[in-house]
Amino acid sequence: MSKPKYIVSLFIILSSIFILSVYGHADEGKKIGNSCVNCHSKLPNSSFVGLKSHDWKGSIHQKQGVTCDKCHGGNPAAADEKEAHAGVLSSSNPQSRVYYKNIPSTCGRCHGAEFYKFTQSYHFKKLEATGRGPNCVTCHGSMVTSVLNPDDIANVCVRCHNERIGVFPYIPQKAKAVLLLLRESKALFLADKKIYHPAKGTPNAFYLQQAQSSLHSAKLEWHKFDLDTIVEYLQDLDSSLKKLSGDNRRP
Repeated sequence: MSKPKYIVSLFIILSSIFILSVYGHADEGKKIGNSCVNCHSKLPNSSFVGLKSHDWKGSIHQKQGVTCDKCHGGNPAAADEKEAHAGVLSSSNPQSRVYYKNIPSTCGRCHGAEFYKFTQSYHFKKLEATGRGPNCVTCHGSMVTSVLNPDDIANVCVRCHNERIGVFPYIPQKAKAVLLLLRESKALFLADKKIYHPAKGTPNAFYLQQAQSSLHSAKLEWHKFDLDTIVEYLQDLDSSLKKLSGDNRRP
């Protein structure tokens, strides 16, 4: 074999080895990916971890790339089970990120505004002092991040706010009514937003922005559970929408 042909052949062989090596590592990385997700997704629904893993699928957390390790700790890059679970603590351990009292601060790493409002609530103070009271999971679930409907919120509130315990027993029905009002106000805002397209800098653009700001504030205030303040924000929203394009048709 001549020297040029030898060099060409050697180059082809080395290139082939390199390409196979790259694909091999790529396959390996794809195979490992997030070991928490890969392993837990294979567990049956009959197991607690398996059920929670299947709940996580399709959730907003999955869509946003919030995997098991973000809340529970561990090493998602490790293929070995022991290494993957390093640092994972039981939810009953006060040092765990998912310990009942620690859940608000864990969620607050991403949901800062909501967490701040929650820390201003009586519920948070009760949780910190006694370990009892609602936290984020109470209303939103741990994996699916559900949003309670008005009937559900009443059923949750009545666990503590009832005639037997005597702690503001009217709260469940009031919370239900305010949540209904919040949903209706949001629907009204979205409908008007589709109808009106005011030019930037005009009064109508200002009214629309005011309405959106009031809605945002009302939703945040929900995490403080200040129902009266929520109603005030929603009244401001309605007032702004009435001013929009001089629409006074709504009573």
